[in-house]
This record gives sequence, structure tokens and C-alpha cells, in this order.
Amino acid sequence: MFIPYRYGGNAKSGIDCSAFIKNVFASYQIFLPRISYNQAKKGAFIPKNKIKKGDLLFFSTGISKKINHVGMVTHTNNKNIFFIHASTSNGVIISQLYQKYWSHRFIMARRILFSSS
Repeated sequence: MFIPYRYGGNAKSGIDCSAFIKNVFASYQIFLPRISYNQAKKGAFIPKNKIKKGDLLFFSTGISKKINHVGMVTHTNNKNIFFIHASTSNGVIISQLYQKYWSHRFIMARRILFSSS
């Protein structure tokens, strides 16, 4: 699974978070904007207690509260929410929303995919 992080990257040699998410959705013919801030304007807002697999999680990792990072939920349980993303330090990895680092930077969740049931 290891693909290194590269700001502005969009290839297996290096990719950033928003390009990673854009590519995952594009493989299913769902086209999202290139930048995480703009991706956060798509889909529907989801409360934290309703987050499920496939939802997008948006974060602010800088001083401002502007969205600059995105990941996609891989699975949940009653204790945590797991998401895949391109980390600046570790490349494409799975992290947990309730880890201190991510929980303090979480801004919102959005649902792009809706089931027909």
C-alpha cells in the first residue's frame, strides 16, 4: 500500500491527500475537485455519529481553520473511525479519527456516495 506523499503529486511515485481521494472516486466514475477545500463543498454534511464507510473526513492541519486535508473512511466500530489518506510523513496509510492528532484537527464529514436502500 505504500505510496509516498508528495505535495501536488498525482502518481504512484508520490501523491497528496486530495489527489489520492480524487483518484479513488474517479475510478468509480465520480469526479471530485482536485483540492481538499473544494472537495469539502461536495456531497452532504454528515454528523460525526452517522459517519460510515466511504464518507470523506476533512481536517485543518495548519494554524488557520481552513480545510487542507482529506481522508476516506474505510471502516468504523463502536470505538473509532478508521480512514485512509496520504500522510505527509508516512505516505498513504490508515489512521484513526479519535487519535489525538486527528481528533483535534477534524472539521467535518461529507457523504458523496448514497446507497439506494
